Amino acid sequence: MAVAERGGYGRERTKLTQAHVKRAKGLIASDGLEGRGFDFVDTACQGLVLRVTRRSGTWLLKRRTGTVTLGDMDSLPVASARVAAEEVRSAERRGLTKRVIAQELDVFSRVTARGIGTEQALDIAFTKPHPDDPPEMSDEERRRHGPWEWGDLVDLFLETKLPTLKGRWKVQYERHLRRTLDDEFAWKMVQLVDLEDLVKMRDRVTRKHTLSAAADSVEVVKAALDWAWRHHAPRAGLAEVEFPWWRERLTVEYSSGTREHTPTIEELARTLVLAERFKALGGTAKETGAGMLAALWAVVLTGQRATALTGTLRATVRDWPERPGWKIWTWTAAEMKGAGHANGLKKRARPHALPMPPEALAALDHIGAPREGVYLFPSRVPGKRTTAVGMTQFMDRLKGKKKAGQKGGLTLRPEDDLLTAHGIRHWTPHDVRRTLPTFLDMERLGGAGSAILAHARKAKGNADEERELAQAITLRHYIHSQRLELKAEGMVVWVKAILEAVDQERARLGA
Repeated sequence: MAVAERGGYGRERTKLTQAHVKRAKGLIASDGLEGRGFDFVDTACQGLVLRVTRRSGTWLLKRRTGTVTLGDMDSLPVASARVAAEEVRSAERRGLTKRVIAQELDVFSRVTARGIGTEQALDIAFTKPHPDDPPEMSDEERRRHGPWEWGDLVDLFLETKLPTLKGRWKVQYERHLRRTLDDEFAWKMVQLVDLEDLVKMRDRVTRKHTLSAAADSVEVVKAALDWAWRHHAPRAGLAEVEFPWWRERLTVEYSSGTREHTPTIEELARTLVLAERFKALGGTAKETGAGMLAALWAVVLTGQRATALTGTLRATVRDWPERPGWKIWTWTAAEMKGAGHANGLKKRARPHALPMPPEALAALDHIGAPREGVYLFPSRVPGKRTTAVGMTQFMDRLKGKKKAGQKGGLTLRPEDDLLTAHGIRHWTPHDVRRTLPTFLDMERLGGAGSAILAHARKAKGNADEERELAQAITLRHYIHSQRLELKAEGMVVWVKAILEAVDQERARLGA
């Protein structure tokens, strides 16, 4: 087994041969790596490194000014990797840009993998300077006239697509497509992109993120290529493509299915206690902000969608005169729409109001919820709010995950996952929206659960529905359709159950 040294990579310095490549493949096949991977450093070519990770081996050229990826070990034998390293140095001395060097390396790797000799591969891949060569086009000229690089396609497609999207879906869509720009893929000519490239991109996203993320990226890649093929084929370099082969050939064996996880009240309460107890997460001394901790508590106490909840304005919180000590949290139709339909679906949204019992407000005060500011749940940045994305990252730290987009980092130890270590199945803020109505339904308060979660009313034709309808008709508080009395009935029962469970978990954990 190859053992990781300081920094996460093991290292061996030697004159590399194909035997080392064979050894590297064996480490991958036997899952014999620890830490981030292993570096075979070539003593015969300065800066040449064969980096082996759990899934692949890659030739790198390390210099003081940075690292260049030469190709993967399956495409380049040791001798060809050394030649590629020298060509990169020569190209840099001649002033070639990183983009051009990356394109030439890609061609060299492909030609070599097909069995063409090194000398011929050099002639095909690496251009030699000539006094009569035209100057390199600017980015603006290339995008106007073509041929496009992959980064051009991504940028230009997003300029057209993003204005048609709304809410969080706009951010997610862009992230799905920009994931494909890793590993110098941005500089590859679109006309040279083939199925092998796209499959490697898909597999790279799967390794770095999840299979679900790869499925999302594949779909937006298809959309981008379709757009270029239909509207900009000459500039994109797709004029000779008779049929968009990527539609059927590029796939992901993934089905999202229906998420059914419903955390127990004990799991929710134990998570709140752990979040309160372990405020410094992620390997730093930086503590969780008071606004974020309070927002997590509020999600559990109310079951509201995190997007709307984290944006709750202090100015829109109202007293409930008929119930001293109670507060009414309110959200506009626009805030509810942004929270509930961030995937771009157009559905009707209505204003929403939720009565908060004194016990819930006291619990938030007890854990140090901010008492001033524009928002109920402010971030560390003055005048800013906590966000649903920030809450997801907070939950990820409780689960021992690295921050999204963070590169490198050591493999996490099992004890870094606070939830699993304390017998809690992983859950997300949205999962509370299954636990709350399930619990209230068992308490024969199903109508209250639906009202709390702002679900549309459906006629039941039974006594419970008649009672709820009567309460709605006689309602005199805030908005005619808000059913505050009904919501309050459910909130009292739900909040009591959560706070009792929190007390039990605090006693059990000695918090």
